[in-house]
Amino acid sequence: MKPLSIQDIKRAISGRSLSVIPEVTPFVKSICTDTRRIEPGCLFIAIKGDKFDAHEFLADAAKSGAIAALVEKPPATPIANFHLIGVLSTRRAMGKLAMHVRKQMRAKVIAVAGSNGKTSTKHLIDAALSAKLKGSISPKSFNNDIGVPLAIFPADPSQDYLVLEIGTNHFGEIKNLSDIALPDIAVITNCGAEHLEFLRDLNGVRRENAEIVSGMTAKGTLIVNGDDPDLLKEIESFPGQKITFGLNETNDLFASNIECDQTGVRFSLNKSRRRVFVPMLGKHNACNALAALAVARRMGVNEEQAIESLATAHGPEMRMQLQSIGPITLINDAYNANPSSMRAALQTLAALQSPGRHIAILGDMLELGSTSDRYHREMGQVAAQCKLDLLVCVGHQAALIAEEAGTAGLPNDRILRFNDSTEATRGVPVRLKDGDLILLKGSRSMRLEAIDEAIRKHHDASSIKVAS
Repeated sequence: MKPLSIQDIKRAISGRSLSVIPEVTPFVKSICTDTRRIEPGCLFIAIKGDKFDAHEFLADAAKSGAIAALVEKPPATPIANFHLIGVLSTRRAMGKLAMHVRKQMRAKVIAVAGSNGKTSTKHLIDAALSAKLKGSISPKSFNNDIGVPLAIFPADPSQDYLVLEIGTNHFGEIKNLSDIALPDIAVITNCGAEHLEFLRDLNGVRRENAEIVSGMTAKGTLIVNGDDPDLLKEIESFPGQKITFGLNETNDLFASNIECDQTGVRFSLNKSRRRVFVPMLGKHNACNALAALAVARRMGVNEEQAIESLATAHGPEMRMQLQSIGPITLINDAYNANPSSMRAALQTLAALQSPGRHIAILGDMLELGSTSDRYHREMGQVAAQCKLDLLVCVGHQAALIAEEAGTAGLPNDRILRFNDSTEATRGVPVRLKDGDLILLKGSRSMRLEAIDEAIRKHHDASSIKVAS
């Protein structure tokens, strides 16, 4: 971020002075919402959430080195030499300021939206571009109206690119974030059943994700999953360049001869002899890699260089992350879940070779609204088709997965049910055997990572007993 004067900040967000702000003030060099991460010369943005109010920590922010703050209300006790800018909503003001910072960037902004694979695709784009260019990506899953600005603020404006992740669970959120990020290139990975409690149906999901073009100009490039004809209809009015990718040969970039194993996924690009390798699990990552290659083409990166760089890519934590726990292999995909991603994860599990049993530990998929029962039962049918050696269902909705899997033919002695992850941490580890290949998949709030931790502790304890 280029340093900003406090007066520039006030003008950019249409703020009002709540303290005397001289025309000449120290420049703001960074922006923060967390007093634990404040640097000298920082602007502190006081965010008010459901369970906290950062306005209570203004004095701490000043003591830690912040020189100014965006606030909705002044502190009860004035703070000396601390410049306050008042706004109606600090969250909205944060977005306006992020757009102001974005407009000063030389870097091309690449925004990634979609139901599944946003974070993995972001990492793959970074890998493909880093073969020739310099840039950065948003940390973790910073993809909402707080996370996107926090990814824009620290970005080096003189670098070649910044890759952002754009998320949603309500109508209008992607438009807002696109208007802040002003993408030069946008990617829609896919559209599946997600957040249907708020987006109503698949067409609602498509309409919402298509809003990624809101902040783009006719000079921009939209890279979109062409296997979804209804999604293509939603973006057909976009006047800029469009590049399609997917598994169908009608796409500009398509994958063929796909092979998956525990090292990753291999495929041919548009039936060429050159094989592409991505060290990330699952057939779906072939599509994510195609999107990354499309971005690399648009950014002028040599395709051979991009393909070589993809072979060294690494994925985010808890997204189809392969882990070894002694003699047990765990696929940790517990960050989030919807029907499309759970289906893909189950099919990946079934396709992988293992000396032991194939086990799926599945938790509730949340925010599916009135379709929740239907989609959980559908996952039960998929689990039965995968012929799992053991199906473990965690949560009240996941109980429908277990019920439907039994109805679809999976023997009842291969199905376990637990009410929550705490209960599962006691019941799962003792049932595991050497050589087992385990999938961990569920919505974030189900806390299935606790089962991962319990398996590790059980293994460590067993190892100590054997050694003694």
